[in-house]
Amino acid sequence: MKKKKILFNGLGNRGWIGGLYYIKNILFSCLQSKRITESFDFVVLIDPEHAGIFSCFEKNAKIIVYAGTNKWKLAQFEMNLIWLHGVKYCYALELNKTGKLFSRKGIFWIPDFQHKNLPEFFGRDELEKKDRNFYEVTKRKNPLVLSSMDAAHDLERFYPNHKCSVTVVHFVSYIEPEVRAITQETERRVLEKFGLSRKYFYLPNQFWQHKNHIVAVRAIELLRKRGALLDYDFVFTGNLNDYRNPDYIGQLRKRMEAPEVCGCMKVLGFVERTEQLAIMKRAAVIVQPSLCEGWGTVLEDAKVLDKTVLLSDIPVHREQKNDRCFLFDPHQPKELADLMEEVSRKKFEENVDRGIAAMYREAGEYAKSLERIFI
Repeated sequence: MKKKKILFNGLGNRGWIGGLYYIKNILFSCLQSKRITESFDFVVLIDPEHAGIFSCFEKNAKIIVYAGTNKWKLAQFEMNLIWLHGVKYCYALELNKTGKLFSRKGIFWIPDFQHKNLPEFFGRDELEKKDRNFYEVTKRKNPLVLSSMDAAHDLERFYPNHKCSVTVVHFVSYIEPEVRAITQETERRVLEKFGLSRKYFYLPNQFWQHKNHIVAVRAIELLRKRGALLDYDFVFTGNLNDYRNPDYIGQLRKRMEAPEVCGCMKVLGFVERTEQLAIMKRAAVIVQPSLCEGWGTVLEDAKVLDKTVLLSDIPVHREQKNDRCFLFDPHQPKELADLMEEVSRKKFEENVDRGIAAMYREAGEYAKSLERIFI
């Protein structure tokens, strides 16, 4: 019998790279399920700029690259693809004007409910838009995927009358090909390029206000006043822009460039994915101070690399962490500073093979939740 298809539509996430990596990671979990792979073929719809993210699946999925930008032509292309080529499910489908035309096949995904938990970080128009979009999704009977039990609790709290069928599906970071490709020469070149000659703590988040870089900056200020960790640098990467709070990065940069701390902070901005993973691989410790996450990709990356991670003590991090993670109050810079000092005195053995093995094991477990949706 001819297999039906699952379409992973990445065109709705072009402005958010994290959404594309999410699709990649969910597809990876699908491939770990014999039941799913025996029943379905996979199609990925993506634009030319981001097609490389999915090149690792060329033997397992059909990658369709769409270069057009006209919304109505794209809608027609998507409609033809879905209705004429045996597509049974559309995953990570954005519910917009065109999406409603084929939403009957849609598997929807909400990463988190940040706009409800932290409304102060959003403008009025964006809050209203998000509420409308979330309401449109939750009033339907389609399957809705959430990435954590924390998000499932938020759904019940904020949208108690939802009609959707909810499944919690965790994900792993499928970064084995990239990690295996990082040689000692790659590491040396990346460290030399960015001037990383000393030990360092690494914060790999975009500079959005909810990522809470400020608590780390304040912790570093405290460490410098104590004369502690003087042999360490503190490395920051990520997009230096928060469209919701355009003044935020300027205020943060001013504090980071103060004479007493600027010599130890390295703000690298956006870096390529291979460079990011090489920097993470060589870091002494990863710091993730975020105030809100759905199921954080930074932490999943770090787990594959078997890194020590300092995590903000929020519900989803308590759900997601492993035994290499240490929690701190994200509103208490002194607590983070103390924890930085404490872990700097310890020796942690890292084993990437162990992290990759755990990634495969967990992806196989998470695939069982996807089976309940598709089979």
